[in-house]
Amino acid sequence: MAIDPLGTIPIDLRGTPGARDTSGNTSLGRDEFLRLLVSQLSNQDPLNPLEGQEFAAQLAQFTSVEQLINIDETLAQQGEMNGMLAQSMNNGVAAGLIGKSIEAPGNQVNWDGEAASEGRFSLDGNAASVKIELRDSTGFVVRTLDLGALSDGEQDFNWDGKDDAGNSVAAGVYTTTVVAQDSNGDAVASSSTVRGQVSRVTFSPEGVFLWIGHLPVNMSAVQSVGESE
Repeated sequence: MAIDPLGTIPIDLRGTPGARDTSGNTSLGRDEFLRLLVSQLSNQDPLNPLEGQEFAAQLAQFTSVEQLINIDETLAQQGEMNGMLAQSMNNGVAAGLIGKSIEAPGNQVNWDGEAASEGRFSLDGNAASVKIELRDSTGFVVRTLDLGALSDGEQDFNWDGKDDAGNSVAAGVYTTTVVAQDSNGDAVASSSTVRGQVSRVTFSPEGVFLWIGHLPVNMSAVQSVGESE
């Protein structure tokens, strides 16, 4: 009975423990390779046994498979370690931002009930009239700030936490809307950012969040960091 040499067997690391074969093929891994080698030795034709040179070649192939598997497993372990190291460094950086002032894209401000809230926006062109509408969680406009005429570029504003009637509103997060018009009454485009001091940090599967009072900011969105004023 003629038996094909193992030199024609395709080797694929996806057959190793911990790996997953998603292709549905019949490529062999370490265990399958060794079982087939033993089976071949047990069932070889006694009148035509494996030549010593052929057997040595097949053992050498098995050694190569072992080395490739070990390399694959080592790389996988290093990948996990690198991921853990990166996460640890990321968490350390986040913790170091407590007490710092940060800025990130967004159209919200945090009102802590005491200090004035600060916001920033950028105008794409000169505006003859700029107003900031502050809305509560229900969408109701609690305050409208009239900033008058402003030139293009970055602009800052402060809100004292009071509504249009002069009453203090509840502490929390408020949404801002920039309403800007040029001298012809046409709308001027703008973009806003959130600003404030980081009071705490939380870690979750969704990412690392820096909190400006009641307002969470994903650390990956932070554009600038500075000393708190």
